[in-house]
Amino acid sequence: MPIINKFSADTTAANVDPASVLFKARATNIRPLVNMLRSIFFRNRVSCAINSGGIVFTVEEASSTVAQAYVRTDLFATFLYNVQLAHEQNRGRTDSQNEEGEETVHVVLPLDVLLDCLMLFYGPASTAAGVTTGALTGSSGDLRGATTAHIAFNGLGTDFELMLEERGIISVCRMATFEPEPTTDLDFASSPVTQQLIIRSEWLRDAFNELDPTSETVGISMSPSRPYFRISTTGDTGSTEMTYSKDEHLDSFFCSEEHENWYKLAQIQRCKHALSLSDKTKIRVNQRGFVSFQFMIPTDADVSFVNFLFAPQSVPDEL
Repeated sequence: MPIINKFSADTTAANVDPASVLFKARATNIRPLVNMLRSIFFRNRVSCAINSGGIVFTVEEASSTVAQAYVRTDLFATFLYNVQLAHEQNRGRTDSQNEEGEETVHVVLPLDVLLDCLMLFYGPASTAAGVTTGALTGSSGDLRGATTAHIAFNGLGTDFELMLEERGIISVCRMATFEPEPTTDLDFASSPVTQQLIIRSEWLRDAFNELDPTSETVGISMSPSRPYFRISTTGDTGSTEMTYSKDEHLDSFFCSEEHENWYKLAQIQRCKHALSLSDKTKIRVNQRGFVSFQFMIPTDADVSFVNFLFAPQSVPDEL
C-alpha cells in the first residue's frame, strides 16, 4: 500500500535538484495517463520502461498476451530523464537499452495502487478495473482534469513517488517498487507480416459487441479477395460472422497470404477498453499467426498508442 501524507512535500524527489534525480515529470492533466493505464489493467503488476522518449507500461498474461501503453513525453508539461545517472545505475544489467539503443531504466509497480494514487481525489480506481465511465470524461462541471501530478523515481531500491495537487490540496504517495523480471517476448518481429489493415474503431467495436460470449475462441481472417476481413465465433447459440469490405470499411489493407487464425476470446476481450478510447485500429498478423492490435487514442497533445499482442491457439513448428 502507498504511504499517503497530506502535507507539504518538500522532501520528495519531485522537489530536489534535477541533476540528482533519475526521472521526474509533471502532468497538468492526468486524464490521458489514467485512461491508458486503465486500458491495460487486467493484471496487478505493470513493468515500466523509462527513457528519454517517455514511459512504456507493459502488462502480460499467461505468456500469450502482452499489452503496452506508450506514454510519450508530449503528454507531460515537463519530462526530465537523467541519462548519465541511468547509465551508472544500469551498469552490468542486460536490459539497460531498448531496441533503439536508448538507455532505459526498468521497474515493476503495483498497477492497482498506481491507479488508486492517481485517482486519489476521486475515489478508488482499481475496483472492477476502473472508475465509472464518467469519471474522466471532462463533462460540464467535472474537475477531473484539474489534478496536477508530479512523478519522480530515483532508481531501483527507492520508492516511486507521486505528488498530486488540486485546488490547494497536496497529497504525496510513495509506492514500493519491485525488481524487474524477464518479460514475455512473443517475438512478433521475427516473422514477416502477411496481413495488415487499418479500420475505424467504431466498426471494430460493433464486431466485438456481436461476438458470442459462449464461444471459447474467435477467428480472425484476411484474404486478398472477398471477404477481405472476417471475424467469427461459434458458441452455444450458433455461429456469428462479421465481414468487412476493403473499399467501404478499411482505411488501408494489405494481405499477401490468405489464412485464418483462432485466439482465445477471453484474451481478445482484454483490449475492449483501449478500443473504446480509440479512433482507429491497426491490425497486423504475422506468418506464425500472432496478431497485433494497435489502438490510436486521441489526446490533447497528439495521438497516443496502446498495443495488444496475442498468440494464436496453435503455432506451426515449421513454415
